[in-house]
Amino acid sequence: MTTAGLDIGGTKIAGVALAPAAAVGDDRVLARLHAPHAVAGPASLVDALEGAVRELDAQLAAAGHPPIRAVGLAIAAWLTVDREVVTWAAHLGVREFALRAALAERLGVPVTIDNDANGYLVGEAALGAARGARSAILIALGTGVGGAFVLDGRPLIGAHGLAGELGHVTVDESGPLCSCTARGCIEAYAGGNALARDAAGIPAAVALAPDGVARAEHAAAAARAGDAAAIALFERAGRAVAAGLRRLLPAFDPEVVVLGGRVLLECTDLLLPTIERELADHAPLQGVPQPRRLVLAELGGHAAAIGGAVLAERAAER
Repeated sequence: MTTAGLDIGGTKIAGVALAPAAAVGDDRVLARLHAPHAVAGPASLVDALEGAVRELDAQLAAAGHPPIRAVGLAIAAWLTVDREVVTWAAHLGVREFALRAALAERLGVPVTIDNDANGYLVGEAALGAARGARSAILIALGTGVGGAFVLDGRPLIGAHGLAGELGHVTVDESGPLCSCTARGCIEAYAGGNALARDAAGIPAAVALAPDGVARAEHAAAAARAGDAAAIALFERAGRAVAAGLRRLLPAFDPEVVVLGGRVLLECTDLLLPTIERELADHAPLQGVPQPRRLVLAELGGHAAAIGGAVLAERAAER
């Protein structure tokens, strides 16, 4: 059975069509798309998702592949525990909307929904950096900081559907204000918005921004050019990620830690050495052997879409 996976964030939709594992072995992605969207509310959300599935189906037909029989969606949103209702998707203008049923009715095929971070890690666990591991956690640095925990290919959901919000693990109760209104979360130090906030106070980063509004990439360029303040900014972000992991590793004991997200993958040279050093110097449970892997995500911008397709495939099998 061919499944489709979609990943919708604030400005783009990524999609894949996935062949059954038994049919093609490792190279399972039959079609891909990556496109901007202008979603602003429930109706336009369903329209955009339907359009993406139709585009993938057209690619499959042109290549002589079977059509899509199930769809999995990874969405940047808070969801109910049963994954039926989007309770709040701030970037999409959607609140309290029964998306799964609406999309299934529109498409005429079964639909599975989870949040984007869970989709990301399910994809990496199935076909990417965490492949072969029974358990894995994800820390993804993007605009904010996403997270997930997967055991035997299944994401942890939690009592209220909010498990895996690892970016909101507190690392300093007196730290900067986070988007969640708490203080000192990992996201408040290491998310793209946090880096942009602090980059605004670094003259070398501001000077590199054509519009005078410094963002994470301008701070990164300044750091690579040797600016001390920019270097310190990324060291602080790396320390926050490591501090969060020191709290998470004893709690979850994962076999693999996947580090991903656009900010981290574009700034690996500035962040990863600090993360690795801090974990080595201040490892939790130092007297207990803890063989585990700290790995970078491998599937790029289609990771969450691949995870969505895998979740749809597994739901169909059940």
